[in-house]
Amino acid sequence: MSSNFQPDDASSEQDKKSATNKRSMFDWRYILLIAIALILGALALYFSPIKQSRNFYDYADQRLLLGIPHFWNVISNVGFLIVGVMGLIENKRQSLAVNPSMSFAYQLFFISLIGAFLGSSIYHLAPGAFTLMVDRIPITIGFISLYCIILAEYLSPKLGRAMLLPMLAYGVISVIYWYMTDVITGRGDMAPYVLVQLLPIIHIPLIVWLYPNKQNPTRYYLYALGLYVLCKWAESNDDELYELTSQVSGHCIKHILAALAGYYVYLGWKKAVKKKPCS
Repeated sequence: MSSNFQPDDASSEQDKKSATNKRSMFDWRYILLIAIALILGALALYFSPIKQSRNFYDYADQRLLLGIPHFWNVISNVGFLIVGVMGLIENKRQSLAVNPSMSFAYQLFFISLIGAFLGSSIYHLAPGAFTLMVDRIPITIGFISLYCIILAEYLSPKLGRAMLLPMLAYGVISVIYWYMTDVITGRGDMAPYVLVQLLPIIHIPLIVWLYPNKQNPTRYYLYALGLYVLCKWAESNDDELYELTSQVSGHCIKHILAALAGYYVYLGWKKAVKKKPCS
Protein backbone atom coordinates (compact mmCIF):
# COMPACT_ATOMS: atom_id res chain seq x y z
CA MET A 1 0.00 0.00 0.00
CA SER A 2 2.72 2.46 0.96
CA SER A 3 4.57 1.86 -2.33
CA ASN A 4 1.42 2.85 -4.24
CA PHE A 5 1.20 6.18 -2.49
CA GLN A 6 4.92 7.14 -2.64
CA PRO A 7 5.07 8.24 -6.29
CA ASP A 8 2.05 10.50 -5.72
CA ASP A 9 3.74 12.06 -2.69
CA ALA A 10 6.97 12.58 -4.63
CA SER A 11 5.03 14.07 -7.54
CA SER A 12 3.12 16.36 -5.18
CA GLU A 13 6.37 17.51 -3.57
CA GLN A 14 7.88 18.21 -6.99
CA ASP A 15 4.79 20.19 -8.01
CA LYS A 16 5.10 22.27 -4.85
CA LYS A 17 8.74 23.03 -5.59
CA SER A 18 7.90 23.92 -9.19
CA ALA A 19 5.08 26.21 -8.07
CA THR A 20 7.39 27.89 -5.55
CA ASN A 21 9.99 28.53 -8.25
CA LYS A 22 7.36 30.04 -10.55
CA ARG A 23 6.02 32.31 -7.82
CA SER A 24 9.48 33.42 -6.74
CA MET A 25 10.25 34.77 -10.21
CA PHE A 26 7.37 37.25 -9.99
CA ASP A 27 7.51 38.44 -6.41
CA TRP A 28 9.09 41.64 -5.11
CA ARG A 29 12.48 39.99 -4.65
CA TYR A 30 12.72 39.07 -8.29
CA ILE A 31 11.58 42.54 -9.32
CA LEU A 32 14.23 44.06 -7.02
CA LEU A 33 16.99 42.03 -8.70
CA ILE A 34 15.80 43.08 -12.17
CA ALA A 35 15.59 46.74 -11.06
CA ILE A 36 19.18 46.62 -9.73
CA ALA A 37 20.40 45.11 -13.01
CA LEU A 38 18.62 47.81 -15.03
CA ILE A 39 19.96 50.61 -12.81
CA LEU A 40 23.53 49.27 -13.08
CA GLY A 41 23.15 49.00 -16.86
CA ALA A 42 21.85 52.57 -17.04
CA LEU A 43 24.72 53.84 -14.85
CA ALA A 44 27.27 52.03 -17.04
CA LEU A 45 25.81 53.73 -20.11
CA TYR A 46 25.69 57.11 -18.38
CA PHE A 47 29.31 57.02 -17.19
CA SER A 48 30.65 55.44 -20.37
CA PRO A 49 33.43 55.60 -21.36
CA ILE A 50 34.97 54.33 -18.11
CA LYS A 51 38.74 54.30 -18.51
CA GLN A 52 41.31 52.49 -16.39
CA SER A 53 44.02 54.56 -14.71
CA ARG A 54 46.98 55.72 -16.81
CA ASN A 55 49.46 53.92 -14.55
CA PHE A 56 47.52 50.63 -14.58
CA TYR A 57 50.49 48.64 -15.91
CA ASP A 58 52.99 50.11 -13.43
CA TYR A 59 52.90 47.46 -10.71
CA ALA A 60 54.81 47.97 -7.48
CA ASP A 61 56.76 44.71 -7.60
CA GLN A 62 58.68 44.47 -10.88
CA ARG A 63 61.56 42.30 -9.65
CA LEU A 64 63.25 39.87 -12.02
CA LEU A 65 63.92 36.46 -10.40
CA LEU A 66 65.11 33.22 -12.03
CA GLY A 67 64.96 35.00 -15.36
CA ILE A 68 61.22 35.67 -14.96
CA PRO A 69 60.11 39.31 -15.11
CA HIS A 70 57.59 40.44 -12.47
CA PHE A 71 58.30 37.10 -10.81
CA TRP A 72 55.90 37.23 -7.85
CA ASN A 73 52.99 38.59 -9.88
CA VAL A 74 53.51 35.67 -12.28
CA ILE A 75 54.15 32.85 -9.80
CA SER A 76 51.31 33.86 -7.46
CA ASN A 77 48.87 32.69 -10.15
CA VAL A 78 49.68 29.03 -9.38
CA GLY A 79 46.79 28.94 -6.90
CA PHE A 80 44.30 29.24 -9.77
CA LEU A 81 45.85 26.24 -11.48
CA ILE A 82 45.80 24.15 -8.29
CA VAL A 83 42.13 24.88 -7.51
CA GLY A 84 41.05 24.43 -11.14
CA VAL A 85 42.77 21.05 -11.48
CA MET A 86 41.50 19.90 -8.05
CA GLY A 87 37.96 20.82 -9.05
CA LEU A 88 38.08 19.01 -12.40
CA ILE A 89 39.58 15.87 -10.84
CA GLU A 90 37.01 15.80 -8.03
CA ASN A 91 34.20 16.54 -10.47
CA LYS A 92 35.29 13.57 -12.61
CA ARG A 93 35.32 11.33 -9.53
CA GLN A 94 31.91 12.57 -8.36
CA SER A 95 29.88 15.38 -9.92
CA LEU A 96 30.14 18.61 -7.92
CA ALA A 97 27.01 20.01 -9.56
CA VAL A 98 24.68 20.99 -6.72
CA ASN A 99 22.18 21.61 -9.52
CA PRO A 100 22.76 18.77 -12.04
CA SER A 101 21.03 20.64 -14.88
CA MET A 102 23.93 23.14 -14.80
CA SER A 103 26.74 20.56 -14.70
CA PHE A 104 28.49 22.16 -17.69
CA ALA A 105 28.73 25.50 -15.85
CA TYR A 106 30.39 23.88 -12.83
CA GLN A 107 33.05 22.36 -15.08
CA LEU A 108 33.42 25.66 -16.92
CA PHE A 109 34.12 27.44 -13.63
CA PHE A 110 37.12 25.19 -12.93
CA ILE A 111 38.32 25.46 -16.53
CA SER A 112 38.14 29.26 -16.20
CA LEU A 113 40.42 29.09 -13.14
CA ILE A 114 43.02 27.22 -15.19
CA GLY A 115 42.50 29.80 -17.92
CA ALA A 116 43.01 32.57 -15.35
CA PHE A 117 46.34 30.98 -14.37
CA LEU A 118 47.48 30.95 -18.00
CA GLY A 119 46.03 34.36 -18.92
CA SER A 120 47.29 36.19 -15.85
CA SER A 121 50.74 34.58 -16.12
CA ILE A 122 51.03 35.62 -19.77
CA TYR A 123 49.85 39.11 -18.93
CA HIS A 124 52.28 39.67 -16.06
CA LEU A 125 55.20 38.38 -18.10
CA ALA A 126 54.51 41.16 -20.61
CA PRO A 127 51.89 43.67 -19.37
CA GLY A 128 49.97 45.33 -22.18
CA ALA A 129 46.50 45.75 -23.66
CA PHE A 130 46.45 42.51 -25.66
CA THR A 131 47.77 40.30 -22.85
CA LEU A 132 45.34 42.01 -20.46
CA MET A 133 42.49 41.02 -22.76
CA VAL A 134 43.79 37.42 -22.64
CA ASP A 135 43.83 37.70 -18.83
CA ARG A 136 40.33 39.15 -18.51
CA ILE A 137 38.46 36.68 -20.71
CA PRO A 138 38.78 33.61 -18.43
CA ILE A 139 38.09 35.78 -15.37
CA THR A 140 34.87 36.93 -17.04
CA ILE A 141 33.89 33.36 -17.92
CA GLY A 142 34.44 32.28 -14.31
CA PHE A 143 32.42 35.16 -12.90
CA ILE A 144 29.48 34.55 -15.21
CA SER A 145 29.51 30.76 -14.76
CA LEU A 146 29.35 31.16 -10.98
CA TYR A 147 26.64 33.82 -11.22
CA CYS A 148 24.41 31.64 -13.44
CA ILE A 149 25.02 28.62 -11.19
CA ILE A 150 23.78 30.64 -8.21
CA LEU A 151 20.73 31.79 -10.21
CA ALA A 152 19.97 28.13 -10.93
CA GLU A 153 20.50 27.00 -7.33
CA TYR A 154 18.49 29.74 -5.60
CA LEU A 155 16.00 31.11 -8.15
CA SER A 156 15.31 28.77 -11.04
CA PRO A 157 17.32 26.12 -12.91
CA LYS A 158 15.58 27.17 -16.11
CA LEU A 159 16.63 30.80 -15.59
CA GLY A 160 20.25 29.83 -14.89
CA ARG A 161 20.45 27.71 -18.03
CA ALA A 162 18.73 30.33 -20.18
CA MET A 163 21.09 33.10 -19.08
CA LEU A 164 24.39 31.19 -19.22
CA LEU A 165 25.25 31.37 -22.93
CA PRO A 166 23.94 34.93 -23.58
CA MET A 167 25.80 36.24 -20.54
CA LEU A 168 29.00 34.41 -21.49
CA ALA A 169 28.76 35.95 -24.96
CA TYR A 170 28.17 39.41 -23.47
CA GLY A 171 31.09 39.01 -21.06
CA VAL A 172 33.60 37.95 -23.71
CA ILE A 173 32.39 40.68 -26.10
CA SER A 174 32.71 43.29 -23.32
CA VAL A 175 36.40 42.42 -22.92
CA ILE A 176 37.02 42.44 -26.69
CA TYR A 177 35.18 45.76 -26.94
CA TRP A 178 37.44 47.25 -24.27
CA TYR A 179 40.52 46.04 -26.17
CA MET A 180 39.31 47.38 -29.53
CA THR A 181 38.50 50.79 -28.08
CA ASP A 182 41.87 50.77 -26.33
CA VAL A 183 43.64 50.14 -29.64
CA ILE A 184 41.72 53.01 -31.24
CA THR A 185 41.83 55.62 -28.46
CA GLY A 186 44.73 54.49 -26.27
CA ARG A 187 42.40 54.16 -23.27
CA GLY A 188 39.55 51.73 -23.85
CA ASP A 189 36.01 51.88 -22.54
CA MET A 190 35.60 49.48 -19.60
CA ALA A 191 31.91 50.25 -18.93
CA PRO A 192 30.50 46.94 -20.28
CA TYR A 193 33.24 44.95 -18.51
CA VAL A 194 32.70 46.78 -15.21
CA LEU A 195 29.06 45.67 -15.37
CA VAL A 196 30.17 42.03 -15.65
CA GLN A 197 32.04 42.34 -12.35
CA LEU A 198 29.67 44.66 -10.51
CA LEU A 199 26.37 42.83 -11.13
CA PRO A 200 27.40 39.51 -9.51
CA ILE A 201 29.07 41.28 -6.57
CA ILE A 202 25.79 43.06 -5.76
CA HIS A 203 23.36 40.33 -6.81
CA ILE A 204 24.98 37.27 -5.20
CA PRO A 205 24.70 38.34 -1.53
CA LEU A 206 21.17 39.58 -2.18
CA ILE A 207 20.13 36.33 -3.85
CA VAL A 208 21.45 34.07 -1.08
CA TRP A 209 19.80 36.32 1.53
CA LEU A 210 16.43 36.73 -0.22
CA TYR A 211 16.16 33.08 -1.30
CA PRO A 212 17.57 31.06 1.65
CA ASN A 213 18.21 27.40 0.89
CA LYS A 214 19.93 25.13 3.42
CA GLN A 215 20.90 22.60 0.75
CA ASN A 216 23.09 25.15 -1.04
CA PRO A 217 26.62 26.16 0.10
CA THR A 218 25.54 29.70 1.05
CA ARG A 219 28.23 30.45 3.62
CA TYR A 220 30.96 29.30 1.24
CA TYR A 221 29.67 31.68 -1.42
CA LEU A 222 29.77 34.48 1.14
CA TYR A 223 33.33 33.55 2.18
CA ALA A 224 34.36 33.64 -1.48
CA LEU A 225 32.65 36.98 -2.00
CA GLY A 226 34.33 38.45 1.08
CA LEU A 227 37.71 37.26 -0.19
CA TYR A 228 37.02 38.82 -3.57
CA VAL A 229 36.24 42.16 -1.92
CA LEU A 230 39.59 41.86 -0.11
CA CYS A 231 41.18 41.12 -3.51
CA LYS A 232 39.94 44.42 -4.90
CA TRP A 233 41.21 46.23 -1.80
CA ALA A 234 44.65 44.61 -2.13
CA GLU A 235 44.75 45.44 -5.84
CA SER A 236 43.95 49.11 -5.17
CA ASN A 237 46.66 49.24 -2.48
CA ASP A 238 49.39 47.57 -4.53
CA ASP A 239 52.10 50.17 -3.81
CA GLU A 240 51.15 50.72 -0.17
CA LEU A 241 51.29 47.02 0.71
CA TYR A 242 54.61 46.61 -1.07
CA GLU A 243 56.09 49.54 0.82
CA LEU A 244 54.74 48.15 4.08
CA THR A 245 56.12 44.63 3.64
CA SER A 246 59.10 45.36 1.34
CA GLN A 247 58.49 41.89 -0.15
CA VAL A 248 54.83 41.29 -1.06
CA SER A 249 52.77 43.62 -3.24
CA GLY A 250 49.02 44.14 -3.17
CA HIS A 251 48.67 42.56 -6.60
CA CYS A 252 50.44 39.39 -5.48
CA ILE A 253 48.11 39.21 -2.46
CA LYS A 254 45.17 39.73 -4.81
CA HIS A 255 46.06 36.58 -6.77
CA ILE A 256 46.39 34.50 -3.60
CA LEU A 257 43.06 35.72 -2.18
CA ALA A 258 41.26 35.22 -5.51
CA ALA A 259 42.51 31.62 -5.75
CA LEU A 260 41.41 31.07 -2.14
CA ALA A 261 37.95 32.41 -3.07
CA GLY A 262 37.80 29.83 -5.87
CA TYR A 263 38.83 27.15 -3.37
CA TYR A 264 35.96 28.08 -1.04
CA VAL A 265 33.51 27.75 -3.93
CA TYR A 266 34.98 24.30 -4.69
CA LEU A 267 34.79 23.33 -1.00
CA GLY A 268 31.18 24.51 -0.77
CA TRP A 269 30.11 22.41 -3.76
CA LYS A 270 31.97 19.37 -2.44
CA LYS A 271 30.28 19.57 0.98
CA ALA A 272 26.84 20.36 -0.47
CA VAL A 273 26.95 17.34 -2.79
CA LYS A 274 28.03 15.06 0.09
CA LYS A 275 25.08 16.28 2.21
CA LYS A 276 22.62 15.88 -0.64
CA PRO A 277 20.28 12.93 -0.07
CA CYS A 278 20.53 10.13 -2.62
CA SER A 279 17.54 9.97 -4.95
